[in-house]
Amino acid sequence: MNFNIKKVAAAFLSAAMLTTGSAQLSVFAQQTLKYEAENGTLGGSAYIKTDSSASGSRSVSFSDSSCTWSQTVTVSESGYYKIKLYSRGEGSDKINNLSVNGSNAGTFSSANGSAYKASTVNGIYLKKGQNTVKITMSWGYFSLDYITIEKMSVSNAYTAAENLVDPYASQSTQRLYSYMKDVYGKKVITGQYCDGGLNGTEFKAIKSATGQTPAMLGLDFMRYTPCRVQNGDTSDAVEKAIEFSRAGGIVTFCWHWNVPDKYLLSGTDGGNPRWWGGFYTKNVDRSKFSLTKIMNGSDPKGYDTLMSDVDEIAKQLKRLSDADVPVLFRPLHEASGGWFWWGADGSEAYKKLWQAIYDKLTNEYKLDNIIWVWNGQAANWYPGDEYVDIIGEDIYPGTRDYSAQSSKYLEATDYSPNGKIVALTENGCLFDLDKAFDANTAWSYFGTWSGEFCISSSEKYTEKSMWQKVYNSDYAVTLSSLPDLKSYPISSDNTQITLDSTSKEVTYGDSITLKASVTSGTPQTVTWKSSNTAVATVKDGVVTATGKGTAKITASLPNGRSAVCTVKVTTKKLPTSGCSYASTAQYTGSAIIPTVTVKDGSKVLRKNIDYRVIVTNNVKIGHANITISGMGNYYGSYTAGFDIIPAKQTIQKLETRYKGFFVDWAQKGSATGYDIQYSTSANMSGAASKHLTANKPDNLTISGLTADKTYYVRVRSYTNIGSKTYYGPWSDIKNIKTAKYDITKASVSGISTKAYTGKAITQNITVKYNGTVLKNGTDYTTSYSNNKKIGKAIVKITGKGKYGGIITKTFTINPAKQEIQKLTSKSKAFFVDWAQKGSATGYEIQYATNSKFTNAKKVTITNNKTDKTTISKLSGKKKYYVRVRSFTTVNGTKYYGAWSVSKSVTTKK
Repeated sequence: MNFNIKKVAAAFLSAAMLTTGSAQLSVFAQQTLKYEAENGTLGGSAYIKTDSSASGSRSVSFSDSSCTWSQTVTVSESGYYKIKLYSRGEGSDKINNLSVNGSNAGTFSSANGSAYKASTVNGIYLKKGQNTVKITMSWGYFSLDYITIEKMSVSNAYTAAENLVDPYASQSTQRLYSYMKDVYGKKVITGQYCDGGLNGTEFKAIKSATGQTPAMLGLDFMRYTPCRVQNGDTSDAVEKAIEFSRAGGIVTFCWHWNVPDKYLLSGTDGGNPRWWGGFYTKNVDRSKFSLTKIMNGSDPKGYDTLMSDVDEIAKQLKRLSDADVPVLFRPLHEASGGWFWWGADGSEAYKKLWQAIYDKLTNEYKLDNIIWVWNGQAANWYPGDEYVDIIGEDIYPGTRDYSAQSSKYLEATDYSPNGKIVALTENGCLFDLDKAFDANTAWSYFGTWSGEFCISSSEKYTEKSMWQKVYNSDYAVTLSSLPDLKSYPISSDNTQITLDSTSKEVTYGDSITLKASVTSGTPQTVTWKSSNTAVATVKDGVVTATGKGTAKITASLPNGRSAVCTVKVTTKKLPTSGCSYASTAQYTGSAIIPTVTVKDGSKVLRKNIDYRVIVTNNVKIGHANITISGMGNYYGSYTAGFDIIPAKQTIQKLETRYKGFFVDWAQKGSATGYDIQYSTSANMSGAASKHLTANKPDNLTISGLTADKTYYVRVRSYTNIGSKTYYGPWSDIKNIKTAKYDITKASVSGISTKAYTGKAITQNITVKYNGTVLKNGTDYTTSYSNNKKIGKAIVKITGKGKYGGIITKTFTINPAKQEIQKLTSKSKAFFVDWAQKGSATGYEIQYATNSKFTNAKKVTITNNKTDKTTISKLSGKKKYYVRVRSFTTVNGTKYYGAWSVSKSVTTKK
């Protein structure tokens, strides 16, 4: 979908300025070049005026959109430079455009006031000799005094965090991130937004023009947002993502998040319903909606409303997780521009919203398939290294501008104090990869927006020749050049750090000691830091309260991992009555935080504003402790507790057996044992029981029952803690009818040796019982294992309906039949080339002077990557017959594929 307002606005902010020195950059000790504005070349209505506050008593005034100014600057060597523009806004702060040598170099700001102030554009690449610097109008009138040029050096433009911010990220997610780290600064991953997925319009156009397919597919969660769903919108983006991931590609999602319906303005947006553009600030009723109030706790209902939207997106991410699809998730994008509602209230509310979304998806939903891509586009909007994996920038520089956007790239590298991968998360034009690597500012990946920004007959934004150059560059990663990301090695230091508490309340003047623990036995250097020393200071884990407020105490490791404890210094009394919460909670394996209500008389206090909850012993089954501590205008604490009982059981499998049944339930690592009840009555009256006193096994076969009869079954876990037994809830009741016949007495036919295909192989099985052919799906089911690789495969036949029991059979999968691709004659020799089989251990080449291969000779190749050889020391002018086959060794056994069709060749003299 082409969001034109967003794209135009994004172009204005394609390179925000830095006014202080960058941690990534340093100034060379050399002369600064200065150019007075009045000595430049003026265009349009720009004019020189007398100005006593200007350095040369004159300045250039830019009074309307036609004004331009240009200056030829000469430098002694190619490299990066900073350009400082000394200007002032007229009437208010202004932002206008800067270009260098005809390419967009970003924007600069002009502060309102009487004095001329510097606005700095860092990382401008200038070639040796003459370069043209030009200013054009964008957002308002201003006056220019002069510009300066200074040489700079880039110390390290490709710094990436060692690990993902989620320490529990899935294997596939870690493998993808490891690959992105490994190619960062060496390759650029190609990406394209395309609602149609792998076979969508944009992908087809790129394939047709370049012969290549993008390595990354960009999609949008927009149409899963409740506001849009309620208005009839639908989406298959998740299905498209799963399809592309299974094709070996990388998936990224943005989220054009519609504000909930109740916050939309009435009327239409240029004839369109408001909900259609419900993510734009202009469509939001600001008298009803304040992100600041929602995120500071003043509007808890509003907070719950927003979080319910996040719940729906969590469901889609869970679907992707279940399909083992890692996602480069880019919510709340382009925030600093303000055109989206999540950026309209400023950076503080935005950062809190980002952190809340991260906490909900990572800690509440335990989603482990997310790589977090932050796209706020300004330094003071950065939520912190512990919430971000990749920094993204969206740049729409205009038409056919193939510059590397080095200034914005280098600015983005400085948002993180420790360094993160930097990507061009949206782009209007492709950038020239050669220029990017020459400038040492190659983005990790790009994501060209869809529609008119992709290949079109007009070639408005990017010419077809540039598409071909980029996608066929040695620097480009396309779908066909991606490795197998499901097996890519994980190379990172995953040492974790935790604190013995994630939140503390301290009275002014008191001290507490935080204890840090790491997962590795190797000694680690722990660095301590307080976010607000006016509230609390920290030294070697000792936290001292210095004033009312909140401070975050961070313990960090050299690998970038950190743990945080929030310290609150309070000054007011908390009531100890009127506290309510659930008396029991089911075990989850994670810390359980119950919902607590605290009242001061009739007033319901606000969690995390008036009080907070600290729960201890709240992971394992047993008795947990709750401490409710005041904050803000309250101090003091109230301690109580609740029981954590085993989680409700789930019957995962219930299969019929001859005069019995087989039941399999969820194995709980926290359980001491299990109770199994079964009855012929649905209300479980007169039930028989089995009491298992061990955690394993987690299944049981009940036999000796009445054949062909329905039984009702349920299971529960229990855990012994000291002298007390904690029982979990019973599972939902399921029923099963015992089998009338024993399928293990049946005969099985139709199982034969197969050739490897790379896909799962099945058999045409016939099962007979007393001469009667049983029906697959009605009388039995089949399941296979090890049936995709060469070797011994297993098929399991499980009785169903009137039949009970299991029959297990094996069959052989041999390598696929070989083929000779090339056979050529040589002097007293021949050259043979055959099909390389990735599944092979090696190959055998057989040759003889007769087509029946009597007295044939054999050559064995033990390197599976060798797919050609020359057979020499033969007779000259002699006809030889040749054939090839593959073999694979599995667990010491060789499996041979079928011989290729034989071919003949006559040797030369």
